[in-house]
Amino acid sequence: MNRRPILVTGMPRSGTTWLARQLAGAPGTAMTGREPMNSHNRQYALGGTVEGWTRLDDLTPRQARLIATTYRGLNPWVYGRYGHRQWLAPLPGVRCVVKDPFALLSVPAIVARTGAEVVVVYRHPGAVLASWRRMGWTAKAHEVARVEGITGQRSSDAPDDEVGLLGRMWRALHRVVLRDAAQGVPLHVVSHEELGMGGPRALQDLFAAVGLTWAERKERLRAGDVVDDRLHNLDRDPREVARAWTTKIGVQDLERLEEMAGPTLTELARLRRPVPGGDAAEAVS
Repeated sequence: MNRRPILVTGMPRSGTTWLARQLAGAPGTAMTGREPMNSHNRQYALGGTVEGWTRLDDLTPRQARLIATTYRGLNPWVYGRYGHRQWLAPLPGVRCVVKDPFALLSVPAIVARTGAEVVVVYRHPGAVLASWRRMGWTAKAHEVARVEGITGQRSSDAPDDEVGLLGRMWRALHRVVLRDAAQGVPLHVVSHEELGMGGPRALQDLFAAVGLTWAERKERLRAGDVVDDRLHNLDRDPREVARAWTTKIGVQDLERLEEMAGPTLTELARLRRPVPGGDAAEAVS
């Protein structure tokens, strides 16, 4: 029986919380809630051992211990409001679901330490831009440069404005995913749009891929009901969420993002796990 923990990761605002909570609805699972490697706004920052976007290759003894206890549900400091059935997490045989966008750069080290199943969920950069705008977020130039430095490919093809910085950040983060996959790191890469549009059938296929048992659930969904200052609107219909962004950004911004990120988006679409009932609408031809 598969008892490996599950890491759900992806660029912030790519649907990681929604997907992690879906997976944590399976029997024998629990989701802790907080993002262990998030160091923004005085978050846990892996016990204060990381700062900003970081790639961990060689773990310190303390980092190794914190990652091990976190992915076994034994670290109460990563319990949080967006968790699900957290009280089950420390129990023997329970699979812990960890949602952490900031782990995206450190997947090989996390897999080596915990044996985690890793699900990388991605969205079109236009969808991410629309969501960041709703939250009042903007990519920071120094963080973009830091992530680009990890890929070894610093960029000079876009100005340091809102759209240019987000496009560069999106591209750099997902280039790390592509590089890790090319080096044999086991990943389940999925499209947020495909999962949202595919409904239960699409999710059932992903559940099977990571060794979870599907259980029917009743969800309270409201199409189009968005609270702008709320971090997560988890009761919205995933089908509406999947494509609502297309009405939120202008044609010029979309063209710029696809010019910057198009090749990377196409490579992700080739790598992704096709899901029954979804489509490849996020791919750029």
